[in-house]
Parts: sequence; structure tokens; C-alpha cells
Amino acid sequence: MDKLHLRGQLTQLLNRGYTIEDVRHMITAPKSLVDQVIAEYMHDSDSNQQHLSTQHNQAKYAMHLGSGR
Repeated sequence: MDKLHLRGQLTQLLNRGYTIEDVRHMITAPKSLVDQVIAEYMHDSDSNQQHLSTQHNQAKYAMHLGSGR
């Protein structure tokens, strides 16, 4: 099983409401590969959240400037 396939499977299971621990037990692949895919997914997810937070704060600041306060 390759990393791309594992990543897709991980994403689907998490979107269905399973936890990371559930996924660790459900996916049949070498533990090191599963751990690597999970770590990469978590890193990407954290980076995406940080990016969205930055955009949200920039939008709030721009709206504040535009309100004439």
C-alpha cells in the first residue's frame, strides 16, 4: 500500500468521524508507514488551520479599518 492511498484512506475515515487511534487499528499497513502518514496529515492540517486563522484575523482587521472607527 502506498502513501497516497493511505492518505486518502486516512482522510476518508477521519471525515467519517473516526479518531486517529481508531484509524491506527483499522488500516492494515506497516506501523511505521501509518505513523508517517498520520504525522504528515497532522502537520498539513495544523498548517492549514494556521493559514485560515491568519486570513480570518486579516479580514477582521480590514473590516475594522473599513468601518471608520
